Amino acid sequence: MIKYVLTGIALKAFSCCSPARGLYRKIGNTLGQKKRENQDISTYIERSDVLVALLEKHGVLKDGAAMLELGTGWMHWFSLYARLHADMSVDLFDVWDNRQFGALKSAFSKLEERWRDNDNRRPEVTARLDRLLQAPSFDDLYGTFDLAYRIDNAGSLIGYQGARYDCAFSFHVLEHVPVGSIDDSIANLFRLLKPGGISIHQIGIDDHLSHYDKKESAKNYLRYSTKTWNRWFENIVQYHNRLQKADYERLFKNAGFELLDEWAEKCSIADLPVNNEWNRYTEDDLQTTILTLVLRKPEAYEIGL
Repeated sequence: MIKYVLTGIALKAFSCCSPARGLYRKIGNTLGQKKRENQDISTYIERSDVLVALLEKHGVLKDGAAMLELGTGWMHWFSLYARLHADMSVDLFDVWDNRQFGALKSAFSKLEERWRDNDNRRPEVTARLDRLLQAPSFDDLYGTFDLAYRIDNAGSLIGYQGARYDCAFSFHVLEHVPVGSIDDSIANLFRLLKPGGISIHQIGIDDHLSHYDKKESAKNYLRYSTKTWNRWFENIVQYHNRLQKADYERLFKNAGFELLDEWAEKCSIADLPVNNEWNRYTEDDLQTTILTLVLRKPEAYEIGL
């Protein structure tokens, strides 16, 4: 618990003012780049194979499709992985620029090694990966693969044209969208999709501070009331909205989405002293650590049926 609390205090200190937040990001990019260049990419591959399988299942993994990734991160991994499988255009959106080209090249070099040794991909897929590895810069990569990168510090999607995309997706992003604006973000995702368009989201509902202290429960934040959490643990640099499975289901339903599929990874909370404030949620909600949702904008939406 000491490591958990100290991490929370440190993140809150880094969130106190603009210079502190800038220092946090500088440290994170400097130290994080080296860490990411040496990281195991197994989890990335596992999650991106899920994305590709879902895109294929719902008919949007095809040449000419238009995609939007919300929260594209350090190395555009999920967009590029999907892009290797079809000639699609992809818009990449994020709230601040944390791109790391070295980490990108390192990760996809490791992917090339795995595919070379253990995989039988279509020739055109491996050819695209070869072109990716030859790219000298992000700008060259964008031109080669028809990608467009946009930053909006406020997280607003209002600048994108409506009914443009066949698919909008995110992986471990929505849990970082502030409670006060997430309904607007989801409404904009609905607006941006073509009728019949697919939206895929994997959401980390687990306690992100427990990533730093493996002895604590993956849902450790359930110990705390909103007041206590806000006072001691809520921060800007690694903000987590603590929304649960039922909250996301409601938000997407209210925006007009049809739920096609969902599955949840769970942990036991039998030994966790859950604060009474969480009593409004079911045990299924409180046990959920990672939630994957597949949704659709209704075909009939365009004609108002």
